[in-house]
Amino acid sequence: MINLTSPEEFNIKGIIQEPHFSYIESTLNNRKDVSCSVLRRNENDILLIASFGFIIDSVFAGLTEKHIEFIAKNGPGDYKENLLKILQDQEMMKGVFEITLDMDTDMGKNITQNQDRVRNVIQYIKDNKIVFEF
Repeated sequence: MINLTSPEEFNIKGIIQEPHFSYIESTLNNRKDVSCSVLRRNENDILLIASFGFIIDSVFAGLTEKHIEFIAKNGPGDYKENLLKILQDQEMMKGVFEITLDMDTDMGKNITQNQDRVRNVIQYIKDNKIVFEF
C-alpha cells in the first residue's frame, strides 16, 4: 500500500478527472500529452473524466470508438450533451484536428491513424445522434 500526501492525492485525482487542467500553457505538446493520456485509458476509466472535459479539444482528440460506444451505452446525459456541443464548436474541432495531425506526424510521414480515429468517433456520434440527445 502506498501512502500519498494530500497534495499528491489531489494531483493524481486532478489528472484522472480533469486531464485538460494538467497544463498551465496551452501549447500543442501539452494538449497532445492530454490526448495521449485519454487515448491510453480503457472504457471504464473514460467515465472518470469530469463531464465538462468532453467539450475540450485535447480530451476529445484522445477518444476512441470503444470509448464513445461505452459513453453512448453507459455515460450520463451531460457527457453525451457535451460531446454534441464540441462537434458544433468550430474552434475546438480545429484544435482536435491540429492535435491529431501532430500525433500522426510524430508517428511518421503520411500517417493519418489518429485523424482517422477521430473522424470515426465523429461519425459514430453523428450516426447515433439520437442516443446522445437523450
